[in-house]
Amino acid sequence: MIAVYRLSDQSASFEFFLWLVLVIAKGAKEIIIDPINPKTTKMSIEDINLYMESVVIPGAAFARVPISIKRNAQGMTASAQDLVPWVRAGGKFKRLESVKPPANVSYTITLRNHKRAVNRNSNIPAWREFAQEIGATIIEDYADFPIHIHDRMALYAGAKMNFGVCNGPMGLLALTPYPLMSFVPNQSSRNAQFKFGGIVPNTKQWPWMLPDQNLVWESDTIDNLRCIMQSWKASKNLDLD
Repeated sequence: MIAVYRLSDQSASFEFFLWLVLVIAKGAKEIIIDPINPKTTKMSIEDINLYMESVVIPGAAFARVPISIKRNAQGMTASAQDLVPWVRAGGKFKRLESVKPPANVSYTITLRNHKRAVNRNSNIPAWREFAQEIGATIIEDYADFPIHIHDRMALYAGAKMNFGVCNGPMGLLALTPYPLMSFVPNQSSRNAQFKFGGIVPNTKQWPWMLPDQNLVWESDTIDNLRCIMQSWKASKNLDLD
């Protein structure tokens, strides 16, 4: 069965992965991207092309399905926003996994430094200080330091914990078996969570998250980062030094 991701209806972004796991769970064996009339309300054509090349096309490999581009393609359709109610109704999906061996890292920190919705960006000085304290590998925003998405996923797969603020890569990570702590630091970030199924601040997680995957409803100050790390280590009976 073919599933069609229409750029006229769906975003050329990390939202693709929410759609991907859903259509595969419903029987899709092949993915086609229909590029006609892409939505440009939030992304320029240049950004759409960049996300297609760096995220969507290579990212299909995490689900082990072929992907191609075809205009006016026919096949199954769905919406990325359908995943939350589908999972809440009992739907199951196969988790996305790295196509490369896990990297040899202890922790990762994914920075957001995006030109759009800048108030959702990482508190970069705090995260850099925290990274130095715990020996974390920093994954810079793609716009600052591009990294292939397969290399990114290998880092996530090898880490004992992956930290960051809510953004596209953290959303992808939540669809994998790998651990994460995704800070939701402000109202703008919290509003972004409502987009996918009415996640309630301070109380709710995405319904597909595993025990070692959490949305952290706190600002990403250095004190909060340290506190969360200490709590996580204590829960794992790890050395608190």
